[in-house]
Amino acid sequence: MASSAGQRERTQQARQRANAVASANEERRRRQAAVLAQLDCLHDLADDTLLRLADIAVFRAFFPGVMVLSELTPNRHLYLILRGTVMLKLHDRIGREVLVGVLNRGDCFGEGALFGDQFRNVAVQTETICHVLQIPLHELRSLIGEAPDLAHALRTIYRRRLVESTLGRIPLFSQLSPLERIGIAELLQPANYVRGELIITQGSPGTALYLVESGQVLVEQHGQLIAQLEDGDFFGEMSLLHDTPHNADIRALTPADVLILPATDFEALLARQPTLAAQLHDVAERRRVSALARQNNQQRVAQLSAAIERGLLRGRHVLVRDPQLCDPNCRQCEQACAARHGQARIRVDGVALESLEITESCRQCKVAPECVEACPEDAIQWNERGALFVTDQCTGCGACVPACPYDAVQLVDHTNRAATPLWGL
Repeated sequence: MASSAGQRERTQQARQRANAVASANEERRRRQAAVLAQLDCLHDLADDTLLRLADIAVFRAFFPGVMVLSELTPNRHLYLILRGTVMLKLHDRIGREVLVGVLNRGDCFGEGALFGDQFRNVAVQTETICHVLQIPLHELRSLIGEAPDLAHALRTIYRRRLVESTLGRIPLFSQLSPLERIGIAELLQPANYVRGELIITQGSPGTALYLVESGQVLVEQHGQLIAQLEDGDFFGEMSLLHDTPHNADIRALTPADVLILPATDFEALLARQPTLAAQLHDVAERRRVSALARQNNQQRVAQLSAAIERGLLRGRHVLVRDPQLCDPNCRQCEQACAARHGQARIRVDGVALESLEITESCRQCKVAPECVEACPEDAIQWNERGALFVTDQCTGCGACVPACPYDAVQLVDHTNRAATPLWGL
């Protein structure tokens, strides 16, 4: 009997200790959630959302001068600043470093990858000793699917930062101070265009300056393709500066997000910023001279049109060959590719552009690839380095083949390889 009573007492004590530990853990969770609720970026979230964030957050500390995020390195975490100051930096289209902004307690960074921003990272460097909460993005993606308040808060931050970074990447605005760019950002009106939609019609009056926030657009003059614009480019300035009709059609090549600065705000901005006005006049003059040069070089126009029509500017990089160094009858590159992958993924004799020849291969479209949109199994994805690849989710349905406008996707029959029981396994 004594032994049984002792066992019950020990069991009761163990339960009390377990309950005490559970109570302490729950109290710690609630204190952590209370800290999160004090951060500006999270202050409107529900208690349950804050508790779930507290469960997946890890405390980190950084010394001054540490590069937490890089423009060239994929990001895997969201960071919530508890203490300290960080600087957001990027490089504009001509390679100059630009300070986008300074973040302090209550701010967050690293949210871009949550919303499909695969290619435009911002560098983040600590200015002081920093205490942050680090949250893995793969866990956060699951959470925001069930917490619309968190998704809304982070998307709002992402949209504001995307506008500010777009202005920072445009050389015309990159040398302004962050506060001046924020002032311009408040004047911009967002607009969205579907693939193939006309943004500007040739001959129509100029009413605004347009900034490409994301996506790619085509410039067509009298039906002739003359240029392709993308993130960080702008258009419509010539019509405003010279009070003349637009001299070209602007059409969305991919789904495009555009920021519009109305003409009245544009004129007021140039009046306040005479240096900016002078730079814009210089840009307009260079574009005018370049357009005249193209008109006098029909071969160049034809080459550029072919490159655009074949989608050779859709991705970040293209593989080219130099005909002066390469034997026209040599196919070693195609043969090596076929030996590696079972099917040649490149073809020489592609589009000639000046002294080089661009090979025919997957364009690795960085914005709205048609093959990705067409795949019913979500089997074509970007890896962490921004390369498109086909996953094991592929069923071989072939929907991607007609979707690609450049005939770069092929179905390969592997059934003839199952010649042995081992291959069948």
